[in-house]
Amino acid sequence: MKKHIIGILLGAACCGCSLDIPYDNQFSDPDAITTPRTARELLASAYAALPNPEFDLSLMTDDFAPTYWASSNPSLLNQYNWQPQAVQDISATTWSGYYGVISTLNALIERVPALPDSDEKRRIRGEALALKAYCYFQLTRLYGPDYAADPEADAIVIKDALAMANLRRSSVRASVDEVKRLLREALADMGDTETSTDWLGPDAAKILLAQAQLYSGEYNAAAETAKAVLDSRGFGVFEPEAYRSLWTGGACAERVFAYNSPVNSQSFYLGIVYDTSSGDYFAMAPALVASYGENDCRRDASVYSAVSPSIGEQDYFGKYNAERKEQREIELINKLRVSDALFTYAEACCMGADPGEGGAREAVNEYLSRRGAEPLDESLSGRELLSAILAEKQKEFAGEGQRYFDLKRYGEVAGNARVAAGDYRWCWPIPRDEYLYNENMTQNPQWPMTSFG
Repeated sequence: MKKHIIGILLGAACCGCSLDIPYDNQFSDPDAITTPRTARELLASAYAALPNPEFDLSLMTDDFAPTYWASSNPSLLNQYNWQPQAVQDISATTWSGYYGVISTLNALIERVPALPDSDEKRRIRGEALALKAYCYFQLTRLYGPDYAADPEADAIVIKDALAMANLRRSSVRASVDEVKRLLREALADMGDTETSTDWLGPDAAKILLAQAQLYSGEYNAAAETAKAVLDSRGFGVFEPEAYRSLWTGGACAERVFAYNSPVNSQSFYLGIVYDTSSGDYFAMAPALVASYGENDCRRDASVYSAVSPSIGEQDYFGKYNAERKEQREIELINKLRVSDALFTYAEACCMGADPGEGGAREAVNEYLSRRGAEPLDESLSGRELLSAILAEKQKEFAGEGQRYFDLKRYGEVAGNARVAAGDYRWCWPIPRDEYLYNENMTQNPQWPMTSFG
């Protein structure tokens, strides 16, 4: 059976157009997916192919600052400085990576109905729908403008079938609506049982749904969905030991979903390293390092202070990078955790959801007390409160790519960036390959359709 699945995966990898999988006859073998086991194998391949753009996204924010060695890597420095060609390069690999996963999931979803009825069959379908929603949501936030800026602007292509088709891009609103639809269907199939964090479970789907609801301005719904996860998991998961265990690969009560592909994980964040003795191309931004309190467990994990013979003491990025510097293998890459729910809830309350700003402060301060950090000032309100919450979110997710989306969504409220709020580069360019196969494809404003190599 496994040879049929390998054939499917190789066919998908050879497809010229990243949006479309191969012609239907390349997926037509009826023996390829006939049992839950073979369906799970194909689903596992989709998980393993999931892109990991966290470093690239963080490099384009105020999480990092260049070191002495940065000028010796023009490619990374150009990306840090948002040079258009660098944005085009990362856009091409990110687009094709996510749509490659979507293609595999579409192949699986079309074949699941033929499997014998079972809880595992429903679980597999639920996971496939949730993973597809995850990919769509990432793509929407990268290639479309912020929802509040223009919900009717072009975002991504919704690809639901194996057949080749020249489809138009859906609007930001329609794309996010599709994300929410997929997640609601996924939750109906998954049931309430959480399994391994290697697979998407109900809490992961709820966190994604809450994030999509927040993104589309459904603040009460976002707060309610996120709070369900907080109530289920409890604030005890925010204790320092749990935060430390997020990076070591051991069991962690706060982890909800992680990328677990040991071979691929070893290259994660490798691009930041100049060499093992001299240091890294980029270090943690000094302002971010200074913002952590003395007893804040997030600093211990996020900042790796070391002395190099060339440039002296430096505050390097910790977390995965620290694991490598300490000569430990990177076991897995965290994708979703309970703190995602915490900050989604707090942001929604700041934006008007019940119980309002008081509820946001209460939840964030309870979380901060567990992390060993100072509480938010009770006098904060409005944009100042939101800005303070986003600053704590940056400290929580430093180097994990989250800051990129906050800078894009909230502009000046989220802090300084090297490109202004509303700059055309926040909407990444559609890769050139898509125009070769689809005359209905549009390009994002100010990106030319002829400048892609």
